[in-house]
Amino acid sequence: MKHKHLLISSEFKKTPFRETEFTKSWIWDLVKKIDMEILYAPRAVRCDKEGNEGISAFCLITTSHICLHSWEKTDPNLIQLDVYSCKDYDINIIIEEIKKFEPLSLKYKFIDRLEFNEDIL
Repeated sequence: MKHKHLLISSEFKKTPFRETEFTKSWIWDLVKKIDMEILYAPRAVRCDKEGNEGISAFCLITTSHICLHSWEKTDPNLIQLDVYSCKDYDINIIIEEIKKFEPLSLKYKFIDRLEFNEDIL
């Protein structure tokens, strides 16, 4: 069993994730592209609270989850994306999907959650 956790932070002039239907569809397609199975279909909601305006979305996959948050009033706009799975997947597919939106920056961190520090108990 794998424990792969990809964290992406990306900035945009204008985030592509401004509409809930688009965001749900994009996550649905991403699940297929990384060869995962949907356990609970993508859900997306808009937050209009001042300072936190944007879309939050998630999808449960049979091996864990995908979640995305976007901030459309920051300058530049920001998205944060998490993909966690106990099944192996190609992180480059996800990175390339974000690059299609022509981000100003794209940073990622990959964590193998089996590689923890020594047990402290």
